[in-house]
Amino acid sequence: MVGCHRWESGLVTDPSVIWPRSIGLGASMMLAISLMLGGPSLAMQNVPSGSSVPKREQLEQNQPQPGQAPLEQRSLSDAPVDEGGDGGGDGPGDTAADQRADAVRRAVDDLSKDDYAVRQQATIEMWKGRDWSREAVQDAAHNPDPEIAGRAQWILRQWRRGALPDTPPEISRLLQSGDQPAAIERLLEGGQFLAAVVAVEESAGTVDRELIQRRINIGLMSRFPIYVHMAIQSESLPHLLRLIDLVADSNETAACRFELMQIMGLPITDENLLPESAATWPPNQRLMVMAMLLVKLERYDDAIAVAKQSGDAELLLTCRMIAGRWRQIADERLAVAEAAEPGAIEYCLDWCQVMMAADRCGDDALFETAADHLMSPQIGDHPASMNVRWKYLLSHGKVDEALSVLDTISPDAAATVAMDTSRVSHAFDVLGFPLDRVDSDYGKWIDEALDAQRDAGTEQLSPQVRRLLVLMQCLLSIGREDVARIIAKRVADSDGRIGIQRQHRLAEYVLSTLTLVQNVDWMPELAIEAESRSVSADSIDIIARTMDEVDGTTVEILMDALLKMDPNQPAEPRFFAAYELLSGRIPAGFDPATDFAKIFDLVTRPRSVRTVRGMRQNLSIQANMNIAIMFSRHGEASLALACMTKLARSGDTDALFRMAEQALDSGRGNDAQILFDAVYRKFEKPVRVGGSGDVAMAAKALVGMLSIARRSGDQQRSEELLKEIRLVLCSPSSNLRHAVASYLADRDEIDLALEAYGRILPVKAFGSNDSVDLYSVSRVFALTARHTDPEAAARWFDLAILRSIESDDFRPSAFATLPMYVHRWSLEAAVRDGDVSQAQNQVERLLQFNAMDVDLAERLLPKMREASMDELADRTFSRVMDRGTEYVAEFSRDAMTCNNLAWVAAMNDRRLDDALRLSESAVRMEPDSAIFRDTLAEILFLRGDKQAALAIEQGCLLDDPGQWHLHEQIERFSK
Repeated sequence: MVGCHRWESGLVTDPSVIWPRSIGLGASMMLAISLMLGGPSLAMQNVPSGSSVPKREQLEQNQPQPGQAPLEQRSLSDAPVDEGGDGGGDGPGDTAADQRADAVRRAVDDLSKDDYAVRQQATIEMWKGRDWSREAVQDAAHNPDPEIAGRAQWILRQWRRGALPDTPPEISRLLQSGDQPAAIERLLEGGQFLAAVVAVEESAGTVDRELIQRRINIGLMSRFPIYVHMAIQSESLPHLLRLIDLVADSNETAACRFELMQIMGLPITDENLLPESAATWPPNQRLMVMAMLLVKLERYDDAIAVAKQSGDAELLLTCRMIAGRWRQIADERLAVAEAAEPGAIEYCLDWCQVMMAADRCGDDALFETAADHLMSPQIGDHPASMNVRWKYLLSHGKVDEALSVLDTISPDAAATVAMDTSRVSHAFDVLGFPLDRVDSDYGKWIDEALDAQRDAGTEQLSPQVRRLLVLMQCLLSIGREDVARIIAKRVADSDGRIGIQRQHRLAEYVLSTLTLVQNVDWMPELAIEAESRSVSADSIDIIARTMDEVDGTTVEILMDALLKMDPNQPAEPRFFAAYELLSGRIPAGFDPATDFAKIFDLVTRPRSVRTVRGMRQNLSIQANMNIAIMFSRHGEASLALACMTKLARSGDTDALFRMAEQALDSGRGNDAQILFDAVYRKFEKPVRVGGSGDVAMAAKALVGMLSIARRSGDQQRSEELLKEIRLVLCSPSSNLRHAVASYLADRDEIDLALEAYGRILPVKAFGSNDSVDLYSVSRVFALTARHTDPEAAARWFDLAILRSIESDDFRPSAFATLPMYVHRWSLEAAVRDGDVSQAQNQVERLLQFNAMDVDLAERLLPKMREASMDELADRTFSRVMDRGTEYVAEFSRDAMTCNNLAWVAAMNDRRLDDALRLSESAVRMEPDSAIFRDTLAEILFLRGDKQAALAIEQGCLLDDPGQWHLHEQIERFSK
């Protein structure tokens, strides 16, 4: 008889059984239909069939009595339970637990009843009532009765797949067709977080558990904003939190769970501080994550105690550094250093850390003692010791001492440090190119370097060529562009190629070096190969890096369009024309009235077409967002918009997002909302490529929607979006957090941006499992926080620099220039607090790094005067100007420094005669510079010559009409 098949070995023996399907019906109604028809609903598809077909009278017997829940709605909770001890149960003294256990046993027995409806009802009830039936089902799976065992095993399989009675039909079908690890992804993408929790819990002890956990973590990393949105919509945030609790496997996922608990208002105790998954972690990982979370709670003493318990010296140091326990660090490291063996690497590291801690706890004597030890012969000459000690010395203001070490390790690195700390003569001397012999010997130096390269072969760049390229940088820095350009041209035109598997022209090394120097407008000439007059893709990429919002692909797109416009035009003029256009200038022979439209037509033609249901669809176009930006830069607003529109229609989400931003910024809130919605919808469905960087754009779209809601005064919508963004910022993906926090700052959501960075900084301080490290996060945080909390900006950026000292990822001079930001922000905090002594200390340290610190003199000295620190400000100004005039007397062709010093004097309204002389000198050397002429106009205005100042400023505006500062100056000078 159809449908009358015993359940054996957990398999349906007759695959021809057809289950009725129902769309849009509730679970209870679907079950009722199932019972009447002798089979389950779609949501209960594949529930095992019974041994006999229930007759109508059997169904009638199963109907509820008056006042009783319908059969399909009853569960174990409907069973009569005697809460007392003298009646209503099986006998006096029965407890509720005993009666519930009896009811569970009856449910298990019902799995093998002759009545099909009873078997089905028991199966479905136990499947649905996992909270009370789980243990019984697990036991029943081993029951000797094959009917009971088969049905219990079926229930377990459903749970392990995450298939529950209320799972949507479309997801149910997918779950039944896939394996257990694959099923978990379908649950996540369907927003079925409770079902995913069930699947994870039921997979414990199985071979699939590790793979399931890994897939969930991958999903959380790449799709977290989408999961949060679905959880909000379905009111299932607690289930999403529980899922993370079960699978968290890293600092980032543990922090994600912790922050979700905070936002959801859940109490955090010592008992629930770690996720449940931490039970399977190695002990050291548990202690490290515990310390991190305690730091996030600002329970620093407890974090330090946990770090001590771990026995991990690095963890203990991290906790103390974050807590600011510099005195403890200094005392402990001093004891260790004094007991260490001289010459050992540890001896050097210990004294480095003594100096680090002494500096931050204000122990000047110990600081100097540590510095002396680092310069003593006892430190040894091990390469690791040599490398780390110059970085510690340099980053703590001991520049000359650091250079004495670095000179012997890497003369070219020492030269770059010397230049960036205004020790110019030292730079030339350590390179072996004395300043007084530059004009007479530079040709010989070039020949010697190229000969050395030929002798060295093609595997690597010779030390002589490296030094020559640094010499080129140094010459550019002091205004000797004439000699620097000759060096660049000679080296670039040589036929040398360097590399093993992939070779690069020497010209590309020259170009890469020049990217470190600003405003070298003749760089494109060096990209052209001397013989073929062509330009390589590598050279194009390097040149593109010197321009804003341009990449190598953009240059090639434009060159290709220019070739189509003139097929006879060689590569060289096309490259130069593309460079000019992308820089915002019109090249010779280019007609803006017609040629921009031609370029637009060429780059927006579809590269491919496909037919879908008889309709032709254009796919990608050649243009990209940078091409649209180029049109905008040249004032071709209609072409820029048309280009972005075509990009958006071809599937370019960046273009769609930019259009949404433009609509928002121009006050078209409704248009912006539609476009941001469209951006978000692009990421609602899972993709196989992209990852968190793509989904971050969906989160940014939420930020855009928040701006719209706030501007329109929609308080309820603003609060909803703010809540969702805060939840999204709990993401375990540091890349996503970093991208969204940065965008919040760009959108002037400063408080929310700082909140986001405040959450992630402690996580990154304990290490990183991705490409976003403490330095990356602290840098943007500091630049955002410095206006409102310079002390926090300085503290976190300082920690990031200290954590980077042993890294080789930074240019040598970074260990001088980056700490200067810390001291500037610390100075701002001291000025805000009126702390003259601390301000004096920070000024001294800044001038140790660079006696001509222009930012200090230009920006901070006026603030010091506003805080009544006039004497310190005047004394500091005189020191900077005196050193600057000495420098200019020696390097009179350095127009940039002349201009900067003149501007410093103008901003302080002091020594205006010196300022006028310096400014006129800069303008004489570079008369086309609108920046230099603006400085001259400012000085003339301050000296009372308003008409001359106004005339110069109006000329600047003609040359650079896009500079809003010039408009403000003209308005000011005209009063």
